[in-house]
Amino acid sequence: KLVQDANRLRLLSITDDLTGLHNLRSFESRLETLVKNARKDGSVLSILVLDVERLKSINDQYGHLAGADAVRTVGHVIANHTPDRAVACRYGGDEFVVAIPDCRKEEAREIAERLRLSVSNEEPVLATRAFPAGTLSISIGTASRFIEKDDAPLDIGEQLFKEADHGLYRAKAMGRNGV
Repeated sequence: KLVQDANRLRLLSITDDLTGLHNLRSFESRLETLVKNARKDGSVLSILVLDVERLKSINDQYGHLAGADAVRTVGHVIANHTPDRAVACRYGGDEFVVAIPDCRKEEAREIAERLRLSVSNEEPVLATRAFPAGTLSISIGTASRFIEKDDAPLDIGEQLFKEADHGLYRAKAMGRNGV
């Protein structure tokens, strides 16, 4: 029983309650490991930054439970449509980040597009009310980088995140629901 309780507490300490994805503290630790491994292997690391679009409108029109269900739904889509090697996190209210080791730019874009389409095709149930496909949408920014052995490991993750975040804002500026 003590071992089960300890395992349950450990899982709770690294998990976002709403989505079941990693929480920010756990993600940052995993990202540090991914960067170190990429430096050692001389491989490519990719980051996707995404957010749920028009969440405020959902909250205002249908209530905060519907908004929470929208975020939960997107979290589940991310969990089900990213490679097993990926590490995903909800780092803000409607904001997510995914780190994918050994993932070149083309594959990152394919994964992002698959996520975008999967969210858009989802027929969510929000606060016990069924909604049609197209109710939810996301925009995604991507960044990929070959990690060299002499790169400063603490800066790499932050740089990739900033680049992907910039890409997210470009996707939104181009009309939303894009990569």
